[in-house]
Amino acid sequence: MKNILTNSRQTSLCLCWLMLVLLALGCKFLGRQLKANYFESDATQVAAEAFKGKIGKPFKVFEIEITPEAITLQAQDPNNPRNLDLYKYAAGFVVGPTPVQVSAPQHGNLEQTTFPFDEINFAAVPQIVREALSNAGIEGGRVTKMTFNRAYDMEKLKPNSGNAHWLIEIEGTREKATARADSNGKSLGVDLSRTSRAADYTTLKTDELQKAQNALKNLLGANDKISDLTIYDIYVFVKIPNPQNPKRLDEYKFDVNGLTKSGLGQTSAIGYRERENFSLGEVNLADALNLLEKAKTRLDLPDGKVAFISIRREKLDSGSKNFQTLWSVSLKGGVKDGSVNYNNNGEEISVSER
Repeated sequence: MKNILTNSRQTSLCLCWLMLVLLALGCKFLGRQLKANYFESDATQVAAEAFKGKIGKPFKVFEIEITPEAITLQAQDPNNPRNLDLYKYAAGFVVGPTPVQVSAPQHGNLEQTTFPFDEINFAAVPQIVREALSNAGIEGGRVTKMTFNRAYDMEKLKPNSGNAHWLIEIEGTREKATARADSNGKSLGVDLSRTSRAADYTTLKTDELQKAQNALKNLLGANDKISDLTIYDIYVFVKIPNPQNPKRLDEYKFDVNGLTKSGLGQTSAIGYRERENFSLGEVNLADALNLLEKAKTRLDLPDGKVAFISIRREKLDSGSKNFQTLWSVSLKGGVKDGSVNYNNNGEEISVSER
């Protein structure tokens, strides 16, 4: 009897110790989850696995939102693809599903507006955050929210039907910025339009025009043909033949945010019969500054403001078969405006005053 009591006490003590160890481990895990910042380490990967475990089948997402404290997602119900459900992950637990109200047009469009959850690289989130902060370069910058969804489709004119991407919101001590990245974590650029850098920005500097030329060179590679290029005070606008369909022109803009594809997408090349493409390698964008000063002198507009400086390759006249690269410098001077055309050697071809 004594041995039975002794063994019982030992078993009870072991169970107590085991419970204490499990409790300590549980508290440690919970504490780690409560302190988790979902922009750091593998916290987002852990959450992604928890979502997959909760839903139980491969699924698509309409939107994902990450803050430092929690992650929420609107997921397409794999058992009823016409429905969206809301899930939230915080402190190590998934809450949901909560039904999401979907409009009638959305019901028939969810296949175009959702994205496969398994094709999102959650391991890249910390790198996306670091790169966004570095590219934005604002004082005291910190990421406050990341949102993943499909962009507006400019060609089809449909919301949430374009390329899927992350929108990264950055707040600094004095200003705000945003950045974008694709589903694999590749940077798609920054938006500094609300910063002091944007307020002071001009393309009419040698270093900025050289940056624009280098960015276009990296984009075009060996096939460096351009339909036309126009330099404005705060951006450079470029039309480039589409590699798959030369009858279409892709539009790009270089500004304080670097080189980005224009939201207008493509335009038709029809109507450019009196022109031909020119090579980026045959022009030096920084020459625009020298031509600008020459045009101010020629038009007697020492304080004239740039309307635009364009580069294109066109026929000398309507009856000619020969093309040449032309620079057109257009100035505004209050009551007096004018423009001067130059060839690629900087020699004056024609002048117009209004």
